[in-house]
Amino acid sequence: MNSTHTVMVLMALTLAVMLSALIAVIAFAVARWGGAPVPVSVIAGGRAFATTLTVCSAVAAVVLTIVR
Repeated sequence: MNSTHTVMVLMALTLAVMLSALIAVIAFAVARWGGAPVPVSVIAGGRAFATTLTVCSAVAAVVLTIVR
């Protein structure tokens, strides 16, 4: 894997983390808007972050396996 591929993988990883953080903030806001207490909203945000990052990682693993 040359340096261009490495940089692209790092950029994809960064994008996945940023997307997961955005989804977590949205999940937190929706839970708070629905009247859930703060601890429950934080748990909802964390669950959304973990789920999104897991899906992004699985997709990235499949794509890297196919492209490589």
